Amino acid sequence: MSATTTPVAAATVELQELVKHFPVKGRRRRGGPPPVVHAVDGVSLQVGPGESLAIVGESGCGKSTVAKVLVGLLEPTSGLAWVAGHDVRPVTVRDPAARRRVQLVSQSPWSALNRAKTIRHIVTQPLQVHGLAPDRAAREARAVELLRLVGLPAEYLDRRPRDISGGELQRVTIARALAGEPQVLVLDEPTASLDVSVKAILVNLLADLRAELGLSYVLITHELDIARHLADRVAVMYLGKFVEVGAAADVFSHPAHPYTRSLLAAAPSELRIGELPQAPLVGEVPSAVDVPSGCRFHTRCPFATAQCREQVPEPQPAPGGTTVSCLRLDALAASNWTIEEKTDD
Repeated sequence: MSATTTPVAAATVELQELVKHFPVKGRRRRGGPPPVVHAVDGVSLQVGPGESLAIVGESGCGKSTVAKVLVGLLEPTSGLAWVAGHDVRPVTVRDPAARRRVQLVSQSPWSALNRAKTIRHIVTQPLQVHGLAPDRAAREARAVELLRLVGLPAEYLDRRPRDISGGELQRVTIARALAGEPQVLVLDEPTASLDVSVKAILVNLLADLRAELGLSYVLITHELDIARHLADRVAVMYLGKFVEVGAAADVFSHPAHPYTRSLLAAAPSELRIGELPQAPLVGEVPSAVDVPSGCRFHTRCPFATAQCREQVPEPQPAPGGTTVSCLRLDALAASNWTIEEKTDD
């Protein structure tokens, strides 16, 4: 799909052939183009109103780069990113009205919040910046309501970040994000720094907020259990590209790409595929500077053939309902994922 200049009307979030490369300083290729990190290499997706999409994959696959493009922190190398029908490039999101449409909830609330300020200042500042409350009394009332939404009492307004726990601090981060009345929350590993019990409470809170406020979520995570609980759809990312996209139920019950199966094989037991044969990973993740030719996963795939090393796979529908980029999809299904069926032709 080639990028156009018109977003899909029904989509709250849309990526069109998004590419983000980073130049590599100090490295030169004789007679060739300057080397770059292929962080994101031509991904497209749509997220509808009130829908939650999770982007999952190993560290370094490009998930957080997508998040930063969506909130206007990074300029795409090419392609387009739209939120609520508006381009979200940094030059565009300087407009306060555009910035309100999408808000980021980051992995570390400690780095996202000013520790010297009170919770009152942290939560009311967006109200003042965006002109969403006419006076101090209105901002105070709205701050109390925002804390109520995230399950914190009003007396927390007089506390500072150092006075509350990590889970409570992440709730403050969410309250601050909601202050701008966004349509989309980009959740970048929102539970990664929390222990198991606090994590479960926060996941339930995020699910309740989406239902109550009609928010759309783009969830960036390597935690498959979080994706399963919060996402309607899942996009599996590997080395800058989506390899499998589909409804969360289909991805978890009928995974078709070898990489998806390997991720689920390493997941907690309740997320495993059951009796379906697995696809064990081999080797290490290749460099994002020198990406493999053909299918980028072929260097770690036990089913790869010579064709996989030469030809780039196009997305195609899989029997389980997902869309998969794999040249051996039909052969693997026919062979019941037997490694011995692999050939080099």
